[in-house]
Amino acid sequence: MLRAALLSAVVLLAAPTAAQAATARIYFTKGEQLAYVERDLPIGVEPALKALMAGPPAGYGTTLPAGVTAKVKGTSIDFTPNLKDYAARAQVVYTTASGEDEVKIDGKTYTREDFGPEPYVEPEPPARKVPAPAKPKDVQTKLAALGYLPTSAITGAFDYRTMQAVLAFQAWTGLDRDGVVGPMTLAKLQSAGRPLPLDRTSKGRRVEIYRAQGVVLLINSGKVVRAIHTSTGIGGDSPDIGTPPGKWKIYRKEVKSWSVPYKTWLPYAAYWVGGWALHGYADVPARPASHGCARLPLPEAKYVYDFVSIGTPVQVI
Repeated sequence: MLRAALLSAVVLLAAPTAAQAATARIYFTKGEQLAYVERDLPIGVEPALKALMAGPPAGYGTTLPAGVTAKVKGTSIDFTPNLKDYAARAQVVYTTASGEDEVKIDGKTYTREDFGPEPYVEPEPPARKVPAPAKPKDVQTKLAALGYLPTSAITGAFDYRTMQAVLAFQAWTGLDRDGVVGPMTLAKLQSAGRPLPLDRTSKGRRVEIYRAQGVVLLINSGKVVRAIHTSTGIGGDSPDIGTPPGKWKIYRKEVKSWSVPYKTWLPYAAYWVGGWALHGYADVPARPASHGCARLPLPEAKYVYDFVSIGTPVQVI
């Protein structure tokens, strides 16, 4: 069951008297980042928490589990059952602790600093686990000709990048995605053409994200430059850990982007709306697996990051 609550943080924007309401920021999730909505609420932990637990507005998501209840005493909150999920605790802290203020959750004290970035460690792709074809360089050459690999990746070694390219090729041509270059994949490689985008008339660079296939197309003036394997949100169309369809534009880029709710670095992140981004990730399986973003194989993440600019159109299909 999709979780239905968003991270919330109370930030007093004025200094009213105790009898007055204050404008509070209630943080929910959008993709893999926190995002707030503003509410006029009485000052205090309990009103803010109540607003958070009421659930997210349209277009937002949450990590608070359904059915959880809470008792509040001052700045101390006891949940039933205990709130064990890291992202859910982050929501509560950002909702109820302003700035350096502390809040106690199930007996443990937290501040926002507890959810800050950890030291960056360069992620590594997983070890290859599929057999290599008899002629890996020939396979790489064909994949590059079709746009699934850059020519610089034609090395003769059936590495992780090549396996991910095979996954993208298999997905786009309707084959089962296993990364293995078997007889059916070899036959398709001989007959397939370069992928065709949905939009073949727009000028300039654009991105199309095909969730069902698990493929990202990088397009320049209607022609596919690259086709890259991806894994999108497990929540389908929902803004709650899904990847909603639609048209947007890249509005933010970060070489190293920290996800507060999911306690992880998102390398080479290019955001198209809210906290939804194209970014590198160590694990990019042949199925939806993310909290909403479009995961990219680490060897391809910088390529995609360099391809897009602020304002590059993105269509999620």
